[in-house]
Amino acid sequence: MSDTHTEILSAFCDGEVVDPDVLAEALADSRAREALIDFARLRAAVALTAPLPASLARLHGLPARPRVGGWTVVAAAAAMVLLILVSAALLPRTLFTRSTDESPPSPSRVLRFEPGIDWHSQGGR
Repeated sequence: MSDTHTEILSAFCDGEVVDPDVLAEALADSRAREALIDFARLRAAVALTAPLPASLARLHGLPARPRVGGWTVVAAAAAMVLLILVSAALLPRTLFTRSTDESPPSPSRVLRFEPGIDWHSQGGR
């Protein structure tokens, strides 16, 4: 039963509301009273420790990061899907379709080279 008494005294030291009758019963237990003295010593030791270094002290006073709700995540995902669909709709259709005609394209001009005039053969080159 001493563990229960210790838990009651620990909750009381932490500022929690405890039943006064249960607190009186816990204070009647000698082991629980010793635990209460240990709690007081621990608090005193923590209070005497050095303050945070300057690099960490500025973090201590920062406001908590705002929590992102479930609807915010859903809205962001829907916006991403919409952005992808609009981007795909605006891309040229030639990126997605393949030509079924396998013949080479027709030339826009024809170049003619005359042997001996436009080039000269030199020993198998």
